[in-house]
Amino acid sequence: MIAISLVSGLLFGSALGKEVVVTYSDSPIWTVGIGVGYADLSITLGESVAFSSFSSHDVALIHAPTSGSYWDQCSQNGIAAGNFTSIWAAADFAGPSVSKKHYTPPTCGEFYIACSVAPHCMYGQRIKVTVKNVDNSPCASPCSSAACVTTASKISKAIVHDVKPMANSGFWGQGPYDALTIDIGDSVLFRTGAGFHDVATLSNAVDFGSCDMKDKAVMAEWTYMTTSPNPACSSSSVCCSGSTCGASGQWVTYTFTAIVAGDTYFVCSYGNGDHCKTGQKLRVTVRAPTVDSISCAGQCTGRLFLMVWLFVASSVQCLRQ
Repeated sequence: MIAISLVSGLLFGSALGKEVVVTYSDSPIWTVGIGVGYADLSITLGESVAFSSFSSHDVALIHAPTSGSYWDQCSQNGIAAGNFTSIWAAADFAGPSVSKKHYTPPTCGEFYIACSVAPHCMYGQRIKVTVKNVDNSPCASPCSSAACVTTASKISKAIVHDVKPMANSGFWGQGPYDALTIDIGDSVLFRTGAGFHDVATLSNAVDFGSCDMKDKAVMAEWTYMTTSPNPACSSSSVCCSGSTCGASGQWVTYTFTAIVAGDTYFVCSYGNGDHCKTGQKLRVTVRAPTVDSISCAGQCTGRLFLMVWLFVASSVQCLRQ
């Protein structure tokens, strides 16, 4: 029994491919998603902060709270009117493509910046920016509330700090993704929020480049805030087929497993391509096995069977004794 278990582990465990979790690229983006967050930023007076985003988000300066912390003002309903000053409105970002806006704090101090759109700040679309004096002297006279947002504060300076999500967010959302190259047997895991995004494929590179959804095939789509596929997905033989869809914590998931070599063009089809145009698109290239890798695999398999045979023979001999 022990020998059989070991044989199974050796034969089948070694055949499993690796899993790659889809995550944002290192490009700057001001966005929201489960597990997406922004690390505190420290800059010097006179330097600028850049927000690359689209018309689903704004950039707001949160006012000092009467009680609690700055982030306590972030709620399911967004940030209450009167508790923030708009730096850039959602309409200032040219949608649906990504555009960049700047903020140059006019004084030293601590600046708590968030998206006021409900409930984005509560979900982590927020950043604390600490501005130091050039000579590192104590900050004696920081600005406050609306006085911190002036016409001059929206002009970019020579030194610019791009706002980027912390690495390895592991979320499929609006933002840029680097192309992936994997091997046959590997899998790609998409983790997203139900009702906010889907996982679809396009048939060719031209449609992928232009985000043309005319021939899209939806691979996974969920009912809002549940782990269940929506009715249209449930009635499709392609959408959430087999065991490709699942859930993990707050995420719903879709798993693509590489079976044949070639390119697969993944997108979010929401907004008839609007999400795709904001960067929510991913090309996955599956490599064909090389002659050397096939030869190596054959040699390794032969050695594995020899090792297993010797182990089994030895085990049987021990049992006879």
